[in-house]
Amino acid sequence: MHVRSGPLMLIFSIFFLCAAMVLVSGCTDTTSSQSPQPTLVYSPKTTILIGSASVNPQVLVIDRGVTVTWINTDIGNHIVTSDTGTPDAFTSPLLVTNHRYQFTFTIAGTYTYHCADNAAIKGTIIVNK
Repeated sequence: MHVRSGPLMLIFSIFFLCAAMVLVSGCTDTTSSQSPQPTLVYSPKTTILIGSASVNPQVLVIDRGVTVTWINTDIGNHIVTSDTGTPDAFTSPLLVTNHRYQFTFTIAGTYTYHCADNAAIKGTIIVNK
């Protein structure tokens, strides 16, 4: 096999190097104005996991002003809603798998809630003064 080293090979080599440089330069982000997306951190003290038959924890005690996050870990869809008579009513949108809903409790008291699609899935949040 004979390798040619004429102008055609030189043009091909330059084209190949330019293409490689374009691909490599697209892999790095040199803009410093964009900050990375924040990593969501969930705490057992403020997070309720929704399962297929219950929530965990079933009773959560928090201070006033704390935001609670419900995360649907079930393959089914759920809607979390407060029971009648709670100090402040809340209802989540439809939560599909791995979606979350947050509510900030600003009024002290006892909040009972359930899943609108399955009343057996229920819990209590006690908000301290």
